[in-house]
This record gives sequence, structure tokens and C-alpha cells, in this order.
Amino acid sequence: MFIRLLSWSIIAGLALAGGLMAHRDGKWVAWNLWFQEWVSGTDQAAASVRFQVDLVDRLNYARIGAKLPVLRVDTELERWLQSEFPTMVLGDVNSITRRVQEAVPRYFRVSVCTASGPTLATLLDQFHDFCQQTGPEMTHLACAVRQSPGGLGHHALFVVGQRLEDFSPEIISKTKEEAFFSTCLHCQHPHIVRISRQQHSLGLECPQCRRTYAVVAADAAGKYRYVNEYLTGYAPPAAFSKDHSRVHELFTIWSAVHANCVYTKDPGAAKEATDSWQTSLETQRMGQGDCEDSAIFLCDWLLSRGFQARVALGRFGDMGGHAWVVVKLDDKEYLLESTEGRPDLSNPPLVTRVGSRYVPEIMFDRYSLYVRHTPGQAWKGDYWSAKVWTKVEPRTLEARIRAFSSAADGSSGSQGEASDSSVQRVARTSRPNPAVAPFMELEEIPKDASVWQMPLSLGQGNSDGAGVSGGE
Repeated sequence: MFIRLLSWSIIAGLALAGGLMAHRDGKWVAWNLWFQEWVSGTDQAAASVRFQVDLVDRLNYARIGAKLPVLRVDTELERWLQSEFPTMVLGDVNSITRRVQEAVPRYFRVSVCTASGPTLATLLDQFHDFCQQTGPEMTHLACAVRQSPGGLGHHALFVVGQRLEDFSPEIISKTKEEAFFSTCLHCQHPHIVRISRQQHSLGLECPQCRRTYAVVAADAAGKYRYVNEYLTGYAPPAAFSKDHSRVHELFTIWSAVHANCVYTKDPGAAKEATDSWQTSLETQRMGQGDCEDSAIFLCDWLLSRGFQARVALGRFGDMGGHAWVVVKLDDKEYLLESTEGRPDLSNPPLVTRVGSRYVPEIMFDRYSLYVRHTPGQAWKGDYWSAKVWTKVEPRTLEARIRAFSSAADGSSGSQGEASDSSVQRVARTSRPNPAVAPFMELEEIPKDASVWQMPLSLGQGNSDGAGVSGGE
């Protein structure tokens, strides 16, 4: 009898001690909640959804009170969290932050907050301070919830970040942001790009393969477009004699551009900024422009007449950046200066003879951009070889970015036991962890070169009469 009484006393003591410990750790509340849910048939999944809705509402109410834009739920990020959170270790929030930005690289800034507690209601209270402190630059959020081992508690992960817009010339023109998300057309590497609003002409270079895959430029109104889209298909009304050869027609158009476009530096360009670009129609109407403006005018007209022509952007000798036109006709390559000198039919500027000081980096026609196949390779004067130049169609960039976003399923990470601590943990990044690709500045021609001297001894031009009449 004594032994039985002693045994029951020990069991009761252990039960009481366990109950006190459970009450202290919050597990008593969890057991009580679990029992109530079991009796009432409450769906735990539905409770998690309500918790996430309440959490988002609390955060956005705080932002509305602070007159900040509300945050939107990012389904891509939320899908990744639902996949990775069940096995994620919550002890190192800095590691979680890095994983988020690696898995969803379009996030420029990320804030991560974790919390643990016996009930979802207690988690809401723990996230209160975090909801009051989200920065004004943040745009999107995502949340994931899981039960602790044994089902007697909950863990939650809340991610708030600045999700970047997909790069395009239109979005640059429409917003004041300086960071965008892009994907390299050469190696498909996703990355963040930064722009400088002071630069009107910008080349987009991949931080991984180091090759340029897009070039944009702004007009005088600040509207950006891909540089090949400045070749609008414009040609001045003109009558050409049928008795003259294609070479004669080439020189006639070249002479007309020289006669109707005076080289002038952009009057609105700041000292540290590149100048704005003009379409062919704008250049003809104003009768002036700098090197890329006249090169675009000349190339556009030649393309409209059926010539195989490209605008080349690169360097001329030691004088810096420049633009010119190359034409391939009857197996001969011509290098046409659109700024100075007078075309002479008796002294044609063949690339093999005059092109040694011209080093192109990028070329374009109406539909495509051409970039060096190997960055930094020695220039040997070949403007048309597929072994030297890679053809890129810039307008496919938006489709590639959308395809990357659609296919993004997140990345797998390490597994481990979850921490049972109820202490809230927060980590923030002020700068992105992925590689950031700056725009490569395209140099303008030297600011002191008011007159561009062509390295040719050109005559006074052709004197016979292929008639060219200009007009708008």
C-alpha cells in the first residue's frame, strides 16, 4: 500500500512539474489551443492563412499611417518560402537573407524577421515592431508559417524587400529609379543593373561574361530607347539617276548628309554627361548634330535604299569615342565618316586602307546590335565576320526576363532543426548581395575636338549630276 501511494505521489509530482514547465515555456497554452482545435475541428492550414492575412494587414495599416505605399504579396517569393521554410534553420537570419537574394535575385534590398511562439496570436505581437520599421523603399512581402516539432508551437518567417522592375528603355523613361533587374542575353545570368541619370547613352554589360548585350540612349526629351531604334526607316525624298552605279548612289547620299548636317556638339549636355541622341528626321530638320546623329542619318538613308550598312560606335585613335558608318557593297567594305571631309568618288575610303585607327566596340542596324564575341580581343578590321561579332536583338530582352521569372522555382538549401527560441530575430541588407552590373558609359567624342579631321586627302567631291533633293 505504501509503495502504491509513493508511486502515485511521484507521478503526480512529475505531472505538476511538467505542467509548470509547460506553462512557463508557453506549451500549456499550445496544448490547450491544440485541444480546442481538435474538439472544434478547426483547420490548422486555414488558421495559418488567417495569420498571414492579419500580418499583412497590420504591416500595411502601419504604412498607410506613415503615408507610405502599401506592400504587395510576391507570389514568386512566397512560393520559394513555402518550399524552403519547412527545412530552414532559423538561427542565422543573415544566412536566410543571403539565400533569399540568391533565390530571387530581382530583390535589391531585403529585410527578414523570424519569430517563434506557442500560438499564432503571440507571433502577431512579436512582429509588431518589425511592421512599424519597414523602409519606404520596400515594395513587396512574403510570409511562411510552420509548426514546431511535436506540433506544440509555431515558427514564422516574414520577408519584406524592394523588388526591382524589369529593365527596359520605357521603364527608365517612366520612373526615377536607378536600379533594375535584367538577364544577360549571352549567358542568361540574372543580375541587378544600375544607371546614371546624367548619362544619355548607356551600354548594359553582364557582370559574369563581361559582354555588352544592350545599349540605350535618350533623346532631348529624356525618352530612352534601344540605339538601333533610332534608325526609324526615314529617308529624305530624293530622285536618283538610273544610269549611275550603286557606288555612285552611295557617294551621292554620303555627300548629301555632309551638305545637310553641320557637326555641332550637343548644347544641352553637362560637362560630365554624354549628349542626347537624335533621329534622322530631327537631324535633317535641324541641319546639325554630332557624330552619332549624323551617322544615324547616313545609315538610315542607306538602309532605306537597300545598302548593307551599320552604325559603328568605338574609338578613333587616341582621341576617344566616336561614331561612323560601315557599308558592304560588291565584296568591298567602306568606312564612311559622317562628320568632316568631303566624299570623293575617285578616292573611296575602303576599310583596308583607312580603317586602321578606327576600333569599333559596338555596331547596330535597324533590328540588331552587334558586339564583340570575345571582350578585349584584338581588332583586325573585320566588320562582318560572325566569328568576331555576336548578333543580339535587344527587344528579346524583355521576353527573356519574363521567361526567367516564370521559370524561377527557388534554390535548395541546407537542412537542420528549427530553433525553439521565441526571441524575434531581424536581419536587413542595405545593399544587394548579388553582383551588380553598372551601365558601361559610352564615351562621347573629345570635348575639345570642335572640328573632326578625317585621315584622308579627299577631293572636292563628285561633280556630276545624280540629283538629290532634300525635304521633310
